[in-house]
Amino acid sequence: MTKTTKTLLTISLTAFALGCTNVLWGIGTPVGAIFFGLFLNFRILEKEMALFDKEQALRISLAESYKGSASIRSEKVPRTDRATTQLTLSHSS
Repeated sequence: MTKTTKTLLTISLTAFALGCTNVLWGIGTPVGAIFFGLFLNFRILEKEMALFDKEQALRISLAESYKGSASIRSEKVPRTDRATTQLTLSHSS
């Protein structure tokens, strides 16, 4: 579990305990339920976030390696206006 997930679980359990003893006059139980829902969402998506971070790191490293190899080439690519290209492609058929 990450630090955020542990924090949400701690807040949830504390609020539930205070809500059951009526120290917070009935506010603790709903607050505990909200934080428990957040905890569950974070817990379920924890693996997905780790996978997403890995994929993004891979994409960034590939982009940096491509950028390095592209700077080695001395040829210049002519810049075209996107609207002109789209207009030409749509009216060419």
